[in-house]
Amino acid sequence: MTATILEQARASLRATTPADPPPAAPAPAPARVILTVTVAGLFDVLTNTIRAAGTDITLPGLSRVRLHLADGRLHTTATDRFRIHRDWTPLLDTTPAHLPDPLLPTSEVATLRTLLPALREAPATLTLGAPIPAPNDDLREIRLTLGVRGFSNNLSLHSVVDPTLRFPDIAKTDAQLARWNPAGTVRLNPGFLADAAKLTHHGRPVSRHAGLTLRFRADRPDRALGAVRITHPGRPSFTADVMPIHIGDDDAA
Repeated sequence: MTATILEQARASLRATTPADPPPAAPAPAPARVILTVTVAGLFDVLTNTIRAAGTDITLPGLSRVRLHLADGRLHTTATDRFRIHRDWTPLLDTTPAHLPDPLLPTSEVATLRTLLPALREAPATLTLGAPIPAPNDDLREIRLTLGVRGFSNNLSLHSVVDPTLRFPDIAKTDAQLARWNPAGTVRLNPGFLADAAKLTHHGRPVSRHAGLTLRFRADRPDRALGAVRITHPGRPSFTADVMPIHIGDDDAA
């Protein structure tokens, strides 16, 4: 049976780290946050991460793309537990360092992508409004402005503080996926490879002639094969960490 990236990371953490301290109280959400990136950059990060979002209706928190800010970049992350897609695009403004890490439903990501025109260098501004008053205080509104033309639509964003929509702690997973070696012989879901080959860069599909680069972690004490990291030279900011297919004795017979 194929383990998930998140299960593997959690098992390793339990064996090597002490119990986690109680979670800190979330920082107060700002009344409004304005993000400005290029249209092409926004299109790229949404297109390149949405394919890893979960489709299991029993795990609604995974059927979303997470947004966060770090190092002057807008980052997007999505996972279905078996793979993690991440990408980023640089910010064009002096956006505040704090973002309430909204989880954008995949349906809203699809809506945003259809609104992005061919103006690749034009600015795309996302304005996150204040939380909607109770009983929906876990929701925020987003306004998209493209260049000099404004488009307004009330899109629901679920904040990460919503206890019913838990998103995995990707930082803990990354701590277990820090070492990578050249690829060896592994079995991967072909759909994962197909998705990684459909990246866009600057609003256009990346060249498929450059190929995909595969890396896997150094040998673990339990000799189990860990996640495989997929990168593409045509989109250096993108990574996909996917779990290989483990064939048991019954399957191999």
